[in-house]
Amino acid sequence: MKKIKDIENMDWEALEQAAGTSQANVPADLESSIKAAILASEAMAEKQPATRRLPARAFYGFAFAAALAAVITVGVARQRPLQDTFDDPLLAYAEVQKTFRQISDKMNVGLELASEARTTAEKPAEILKKINE
Repeated sequence: MKKIKDIENMDWEALEQAAGTSQANVPADLESSIKAAILASEAMAEKQPATRRLPARAFYGFAFAAALAAVITVGVARQRPLQDTFDDPLLAYAEVQKTFRQISDKMNVGLELASEARTTAEKPAEILKKINE
């Protein structure tokens, strides 16, 4: 029996070949039970009002916004207490630069996390697309 990591790393042809060589016992009434399940789900779909699904881009947008909000929240929570106003404009400008640098660093980390999440979310979509072709 193969491990999940081995199966995930297999290419599409190897997966098809493995599926074709497997010795699975198929129940005799499988086709009729599948048809009955499809008919039952279609009947339920007709009874229920149609729901509108969000496109995948909206999901990625929400995921990115959530990751960004989490990173900013953590960054703000870890900052030292706020200081009073500055008398010297150069000191104020230096503090603004420091703050923007911190925000930029935190946003870069958030973007990297969102990018990793996107590639992870796209993998099942690619598998389903190949199956449906």
